[in-house]
Amino acid sequence: MKRIFNHLFLSLPIGPRLLLLFFALGFPLALLGHYTHTFELYAWLGLSPALVWKGQLWRTLSYGLLAGGPVDWAVSLFWLATLATILGRNWSALEFWAYCLVGIFAGALPIVLLQPGMGIPLAGGAAMIFALLGAWDWFYHNERLILLGLGEISVRQAAILIAVINSIILFFCNGWFLMLAMWCGGAAGWLYLFVRWKLVMGKTGQQVRSERMARLEL
Repeated sequence: MKRIFNHLFLSLPIGPRLLLLFFALGFPLALLGHYTHTFELYAWLGLSPALVWKGQLWRTLSYGLLAGGPVDWAVSLFWLATLATILGRNWSALEFWAYCLVGIFAGALPIVLLQPGMGIPLAGGAAMIFALLGAWDWFYHNERLILLGLGEISVRQAAILIAVINSIILFFCNGWFLMLAMWCGGAAGWLYLFVRWKLVMGKTGQQVRSERMARLEL
């Protein structure tokens, strides 16, 4: 099992590999600092709207690289490893990180705007996971897979099922507001891919029109 894990981890491109490593180590490191009374990682990196409004803007991104607790760490790490393995080769390392950070920032935005006085630091990778689920659906929605107990389903159905399960966990652990805020990560990821697709299609259309004009001139 260890050999299989090492092979999968080392086979990942550098961008997804680093993101997975940061998320995997963040929560144990935060626990280590807390119980040894040496440092408080959540106090430095957690999402605190009150501190964001005072200029600590990095919190709108760093909170998503820390798990909110053992359940969030286990669930998010599993899906992050799974989705990074599938999607890691669709982008360069920089674009993979950019896409994940867009989802994380979108999850933070409603919390910062609608609860500006909240001082307790929040953390969790749910917004990033929802964004990656959106990307999985975008690139592979027509493909089929087999889930144990459910049989053969489409990737879109699997992505929706996983999103529903994650939403239920979020609702019972954190409440409806944070659940809706984390959904914004998925919506932002889908919007990012749509805009990117439109830009690519626009460039392709311009190139086709230019080639037609060149042929007409000849």
